[in-house]
Amino acid sequence: MSKFIKFNSHNFIIFLIYILALYASIWFGIDKNYILYIILFSFLMFTISMVLSYFRFKNTIRDLNDWAKDTSIKKPDLIRDTKFSEIMISIQEENKQISNAFELKMKDFKEYISIWTHQIKTPLFSLDLILNDHPVDSHAAKNEVFEIEEYINSLLSYMRLESLSTDFVFEQASLDDLISSSIKKYAKVFIRKKNKVDFKASKLKLTTDKKWFGLILDQILSNANKYTDKGEISIYIEGENLIIEDTGIGIRKEDLPRVFDKSYTGYNGRIYKKSTGIGLNLVKTAAENLSIDVSIESKVDVGTKVILNLSRVLN
Repeated sequence: MSKFIKFNSHNFIIFLIYILALYASIWFGIDKNYILYIILFSFLMFTISMVLSYFRFKNTIRDLNDWAKDTSIKKPDLIRDTKFSEIMISIQEENKQISNAFELKMKDFKEYISIWTHQIKTPLFSLDLILNDHPVDSHAAKNEVFEIEEYINSLLSYMRLESLSTDFVFEQASLDDLISSSIKKYAKVFIRKKNKVDFKASKLKLTTDKKWFGLILDQILSNANKYTDKGEISIYIEGENLIIEDTGIGIRKEDLPRVFDKSYTGYNGRIYKKSTGIGLNLVKTAAENLSIDVSIESKVDVGTKVILNLSRVLN
């Protein structure tokens, strides 16, 4: 009601002026009873008009609200063939797309959390067994703690990349230093699996975000070590490409086109039960944000080669 009164305030003011003008005509000698009769009749007609207008207004507002909720229904006459209706339809379509994208992200996140929760139970269970032994094998315990930290870091990285507030700090960095840092991080893991690391220094400089470039290297080295036993992991420059190559179990040809898909584990992940299907997706997403193209070549029982094209970031 308040909206209707506000919307028709000018009509009330005009009617009030009209009534006052009629009443003032008494001063010009017009019969008072005649004027009062006109005022009473005018008031009645105005009231009927306002009541009818109120119901039309109420129905129009209802129709507008219904249409705003679902633009597929018939447009109210008030906005038919107007720019407003076109804009509203466009906004609703955008909202649907945003809503669908959000639901898809939530579905992916729930799936990943489900896989992640299942995977992290393994090192937690192993750590519990180790801690119940006497004496405690501190070396084995540290290995399990390291694996748990890797799972947690992977989850945090996934959440940061999915957030719109992710900040990238681009600066000049030494490629050799970044690679050496990741190798040092996984040194004990390489030793435990008896994998040799062959790193050829390049003395190259690049402009990148050190944290996220480090994440890319960490994920690739972690995967290389995960699927390689008593083998070799080679890191070298070929043209403008950084190559990280292992002599592990390799990836089946039919799995290669989907290795970067979120939550896709492929044959190796199903057989070896070691994959959450998020590591390479993180690599791909982070690399795109850093203007780095990433691709993979692999042969079963021969090994895997991850290629990072640094042409757009090399100084």
